[in-house]
Amino acid sequence: MTWVHDQIYAAGGEHLPSTWASFVNQTGVTAVLHLRPVSPASFHGPLPRGFLWMDLADESQAGLEERWLAASFIGENLEKGRRILLHSSLRRHRVRWAYVSYLIWMGRSVRASLREVEEKPWLAPYHTDERIWEDFRQFVKTPRVGENLST
Repeated sequence: MTWVHDQIYAAGGEHLPSTWASFVNQTGVTAVLHLRPVSPASFHGPLPRGFLWMDLADESQAGLEERWLAASFIGENLEKGRRILLHSSLRRHRVRWAYVSYLIWMGRSVRASLREVEEKPWLAPYHTDERIWEDFRQFVKTPRVGENLST
């Protein structure tokens, strides 16, 4: 478990949901992006102000829409002043793609985003498909229904 950004914490495993109340008191985290196949884990303690469960085991299952959803969830919760937990029941390194999605969603280049997640506290190497990230970058630039299109 570790901070990967001043407001974003990354963790993995089944232990944290059972000690959620203590974790919240120690970190001030109030939003959770939770990755777990089949069903979400039960977080014991106060309800997070923001919670997104994604039925994904790893990055290979995340299409463009899932990457957009993860990135926008992170960004919108940060805008609300919330600290966020990126959590995978299958280990911390499996949430790395969600953080990369957020960086690209915020306008960082694919190359810079991928370099960042190969440095501490993440572990190198990060095995990913850079072409998918370039596709995601283009997807992010595409206007969405309901977005303000004025310049």
